[in-house]
Amino acid sequence: QRSAREQQDGERALREARSVRAEHRDRLQSLQEQLEQLRQQEQRLHQERLSLARQREQLQQLRDELSPGTQGTPLGTVPAKGLGSALATPLAPGTQGILPGLLPALGMFLGDSSEPLASAALYGHLLLLKHRAQMDHDFLENERIFLESLKKRP
Repeated sequence: QRSAREQQDGERALREARSVRAEHRDRLQSLQEQLEQLRQQEQRLHQERLSLARQREQLQQLRDELSPGTQGTPLGTVPAKGLGSALATPLAPGTQGILPGLLPALGMFLGDSSEPLASAALYGHLLLLKHRAQMDHDFLENERIFLESLKKRP
């Protein structure tokens, strides 16, 4: 009887030890999953911070480009008489103007008179389109990098 009781106690202790081990294994797995989620969240936050920093830089560039007295721009050199003539003239030999084939001739919008407000609004719109295109490009590049990192994981 005594040895049977000791055997039962031993079996019970073994069951309890296995139960505790299973609980610890489950808890470890849960903690590992939480750690992976935190890593992913940290990566997303890092990417968002980088994106915000780039957007701030781009916004500052746009502010600098739109501020009065700015002469040099990505679209060409702005003459003192207004933006309209700079947008309507080709920027380099062989070019037909800004975004050939995508926009009608700017003279159609501006007419022959160079109204500063209309041309400034159009110039601002072009800069905004450029900014949005760059943001889209950055987003797609980040997505490409993210997908590549997912492919590399085991």
